[in-house]
Order: sequence, then structure tokens, then C-alpha cells
Amino acid sequence: MAKSLETWSKLDNSAKIYPMLVNKKSQNIFRLSVSLKEEIDSAVLQEALSLTIGRFPVYQVRLMKGVFWYYFDHNYSKLTVYPLDPTSIKKITDKNCNGYCFRVSYFKNQIVCDFFHAICDATGAAEFVKSLVYTYLNLLGHDVFSDQKVLTVGSPVTPEELEDSFLKNYKRVPLSKLKIKDLQGKKAYHINGILFDNPGNGIIHMYCDVKQLLDVCHAKGCTMTEYLGALFMLSIYESQIKDKLQDANDIQLFVPINLRKIFPSKTLRNFSLFSRIGANPYEDMDVDKLIEIMHTNLKRDMNKDNLKDKISTTVWAEKFFLVRFIPLFLKRIFFNFSNMFFGKSKKTATLSNFGVLNLPDSMKEHVDSASFAITSNTTTPLSLSVISCNDKVCITFTRRITDTDIERIFAKHLSDDGIDLQVTSNFWEVDNAL
Repeated sequence: MAKSLETWSKLDNSAKIYPMLVNKKSQNIFRLSVSLKEEIDSAVLQEALSLTIGRFPVYQVRLMKGVFWYYFDHNYSKLTVYPLDPTSIKKITDKNCNGYCFRVSYFKNQIVCDFFHAICDATGAAEFVKSLVYTYLNLLGHDVFSDQKVLTVGSPVTPEELEDSFLKNYKRVPLSKLKIKDLQGKKAYHINGILFDNPGNGIIHMYCDVKQLLDVCHAKGCTMTEYLGALFMLSIYESQIKDKLQDANDIQLFVPINLRKIFPSKTLRNFSLFSRIGANPYEDMDVDKLIEIMHTNLKRDMNKDNLKDKISTTVWAEKFFLVRFIPLFLKRIFFNFSNMFFGKSKKTATLSNFGVLNLPDSMKEHVDSASFAITSNTTTPLSLSVISCNDKVCITFTRRITDTDIERIFAKHLSDDGIDLQVTSNFWEVDNAL
């Protein structure tokens, strides 16, 4: 029997930092969207949402401010479906989402779900999104079957879904083994550009065929993440650094690692760390060399023993008795001024590859594609995210700057490698110019 969340509950270890980082201009939000082959019926989607949320008590919560930490309390408010504002990814606030930490919207044939990172990572969120789409198709009268790939309404909630997998995998280690320096990193190159006047993100989607992209990756002897990461760093270099008459720090990508692939876990909360991958803009700007850099760093950072030590480091910081009893307002001041882990000087951009959105065959015939986007901010104004579904890859750039030169160069590299692209945009730069 799963623990009831109709009382207060702690944030997971990874989630604790995200409310600390919220300010007027930025919030750690990611978006998962599923495009169907028919236009969305908003009334049916509302009914599906009202049914689905009952299956996911871990998300039926409101973020509250305590004396020492933020915490979750059960949210009894109505969870409402909203028409999508197609121009941007808006902040999730207590007022505009009835206290929930996520928002469900629709636009034409798309079901769009935005999540504040405090409640989950993309892997956990995807289980909710799949269940919502499944319930919606079911209510429309389509014959869909879960095939043990969807958490359906009425299926039991397990304790494993609710667990903090960081705490589960935490082992006390000597202070000398803590990976504090590995998490700190060093100064990185910052992408330059004119920021949008209004808060929000420019969004560009690039769709291509999975097999076509994988064929290129196989020919180069690398994974999709390694190939796209190499092109991303090369595009940043060619747009921002090449032929410029100033020194530049290393281009450093943050690449999230889904720990469920390494440690047994079915949690629907956060359970990911990151790999920090650096390349010297004056020595490493060759595709094959960048692929090797991506491969070497990801292999190192996905080593189970290294990850155990990193988990122990992040949990140790939470358990350290002086940290536990510092009042929340002082913790916020510390996180606002400290760049120990997430400082603006430590990162050029984020590359997040979700992988495959695994749907039952009976659902696939009603689904056209999926997309995945992570918000950028004023200090790291460009992010790249990737998802595959129904034999289509969606590569998404989100940005806070008006210039699209990096995206243009990136698309040209893909085209030069024989990959056919379909490109769409929310034209946020046009909206800001009005």
C-alpha cells in the first residue's frame, strides 16, 4: 500500500534547490508535448485530466514555504486545462495554475504539459503525460491498450513511485570521497546576444526521421547524444567565437543523466544528475574530436561508482546538520549568491536527450509526434533538448536571445550530413518586436 500524500511531504533531494533559484525572470521548467492526428477536444481533455491526476498523488501537491525547507502539501484545488499561449513557455505560479506545480494546455492537435522541476524530472513527467493521453483517447472511444507501458487510471500506486531515490541510494562516505570539485566545475564560455524585452523563450523545433539520424550516428560510430552534442558545441563556436579577436573559456555543456538506467528505481520524482562536458574552442573544434570528447566524458560520468559518490555528495549537503537548521530565508540568500553548483560562470548551455517516448502500438496510430523543451534563462540563454516518438526525432532549441544564428548553423550541419529537416518556430522574436 503506497503512502498517502494527503498530508505534507518533503521535496526530493534534487528538487530542494529549484525553488531557491526562482526569480522574476526565470524558473526551471520543462515541457512535454504530444501531437495527435486530430484536433483536441478541450472538454474531453479536461475530463481526462480530472481522472488522471487522481492516479498521480505525487503531483497533486502545492509547494509550501516552511521554516527550514520548502515542502509539499496536498492540493485540493481543481486542476484546469488551459488554451496554450503559443508564443512562449510561461512561468508556473500559484495564481495561474491553482497552486499546482505543472500546467496542462492544448493548441490545435497538441496536448502540452509544462512542469516545474521541483516536482519531477522529464522521465517521471512522461509517465503522467502518457497516462493523460491514454485516458483522453479512451474517453474519445478509441480502442487503446496499455500493454504495461502506461500507468492507467485505477491501477495501484506503488511506494516505489513516491520514493526519494537519492536517499535510497545514499551511502555515507568519508569527506575525502565527496565529489565537491567535480560538481563545481570551472568558468565556461557564455553565449552572447540581445535578450528579449519580455520574459519567455523563443522555441525552434527541428523534426527528422529517426532512422536517417541514427544511420549518420552509426556511420560516425557514436550515439545520438554524442553526435548532437558535438554539432551543438561546433555551432556555438562557429557563431560566437570563430574569427573573433578575444579569448574565450571552454564551451561547457550540461548533459542530464537519467539515474534510473543505472540504479533500480521507478520513482516519479527527480532522479537525475548531470555530466559536465568541456571543449577548448581553440583546440577541439572538429566534429570527430568533439564526438570523442562527448563519448569520453559521458562514459566517465555514467560510471556507477562515480555516480554513487556524486549521489552521496548531494545528499550529504542536505544532511549536514548546519545546513539542516539554517532558516529558509538564509538558505535562499546563500543560493542566490553562490555559484558553487549552478553558478552562471559554470555553464555554456544544456543538452538534454530524453530518449524514446515509449507508447503502446494502439496509441501510436493516433499520435503524430512528441516534443521536449527546457527553458533557458538570461545567463545561459540557449538550451537544446531531444525526444524520439513514432519514428520521428524532435530537436528543440529554446532561447532568451533574439539571434538564431546558432540554430541556423546547427541545421546546416545536419543537412550537410544528409538529414532532411522540417523546421517550425513560435516566432517569439516577432512577438517581442511588436
